[in-house]
Amino acid sequence: MLHRFRTKVIVRVTILLGLITGLAFSLAESNWLVAGFIALFTGVAVGNLIFFVNQTNRDLANFFSSVKYNDFTTTGSAGHQGDHFNELHKGFNLVNRKFQEIRAEKEANHQFMQTIVEHINIGLLCVNENGDVILMNKALQRLLHKSYLVHLDGLSAIDESLEKMVRSLRPGDRELVKLNIENKLLQLAIQYEEIKLNRQLIRLYSFQNIQGELEAQELEAWQKLIRILTHEIMNSVAPIASLSSTLREIVNGSGELDEGALGMVRNSLGVIQKRSEGLLDFTETYRSLTRVPPPKFQLIDGKALLQETHTLFVPEMKEKKIDFILHLPPGDVNFQGDPNLLEQVLINLIKNAKDAVLDVDNPRVDLHLQKSANEKVMVMVADNGSGIPPEAMEQIFVPFYTTKKEGSGIGLSLSRQILRLHKGTIEAQSETGKGTVFTISI
Repeated sequence: MLHRFRTKVIVRVTILLGLITGLAFSLAESNWLVAGFIALFTGVAVGNLIFFVNQTNRDLANFFSSVKYNDFTTTGSAGHQGDHFNELHKGFNLVNRKFQEIRAEKEANHQFMQTIVEHINIGLLCVNENGDVILMNKALQRLLHKSYLVHLDGLSAIDESLEKMVRSLRPGDRELVKLNIENKLLQLAIQYEEIKLNRQLIRLYSFQNIQGELEAQELEAWQKLIRILTHEIMNSVAPIASLSSTLREIVNGSGELDEGALGMVRNSLGVIQKRSEGLLDFTETYRSLTRVPPPKFQLIDGKALLQETHTLFVPEMKEKKIDFILHLPPGDVNFQGDPNLLEQVLINLIKNAKDAVLDVDNPRVDLHLQKSANEKVMVMVADNGSGIPPEAMEQIFVPFYTTKKEGSGIGLSLSRQILRLHKGTIEAQSETGKGTVFTISI
């Protein structure tokens, strides 16, 4: 290829030299007419040589210009130059085809993602740093009964509290909100994330209607609660009813009561009194569960809170020969919350962990404090007890459910309520024979 190019250049240079020689000879002979024609042909030869040599540069410039303006539809051809630069133009065409394939694949992926976004049953809203809406899918349009939003401020036209709540979210936050849209009550779970795209901050909000799921869970929770309430109440009412019937028969009997009958009456009245007091205690416990005070938020030193709670249990743990270990991270761990309510949660969890390890070898309870990647404060209470049976795991947060002989069954339920008031969560992981871990996240 280069040999042919060199040959054509040499031929053109030779012709040019011949023309220059002829021009010099004509000028020496004062043959002006011939000299003029030769000068004209010499100029044409020089231009042809320059054009021929610069053809590659022009092809490269055209190719890079196509890349600059994303035009990959043109194809190069060496027909006007012969076949000496075919390889170069084949390379151009190959690069063009690759760019076309990449663009087609990118467009196909875009269409695929667009189809998914428009067909999922979760509302999506994307806005830029200024709050201008970039994307609003069909699911959100149906959910909010809005064909489109131009700006995030447009949410205030639906509900002012919705717009304020959405703006207050931090990355990773998930909030539940009740909305009345078109005279229909909706329970929405709204989640917020931030992403960087081409050095631009994109805010992504997802809106999910969980009304049906909440109603199903609420019904299931009521059924579980009613079963437990029925069980607790029947345990007290049945003996009271039976003993009352017996006492009535004794009192309605003929004649005076002998000492044996009086003793039976006294014993029966004692049992009735004990069962009645049990019912009163049960009622008071239920009232305490439904009257959790609102949190008094303040800045909490997480490490100090755990150290105080740990100190509170150290004597009892030593007495029962339980290893009680506190794990604290370096640096400060501060967050907003009600220290009294959260301390009550920790006390409940540590008591449960202590009870869980009483019958195991080398009993141990660990209290961990750490901060997650999304800046959430996490407290873990772990024990190496026998674990919670799988069939009981889904019941442990139900009010009055307990596996203890003397337990009230409200500790975990109360703890979950307190965490919800703090916009936090409490979760349990347990493996039979290995232990249980309760994780608080705020």
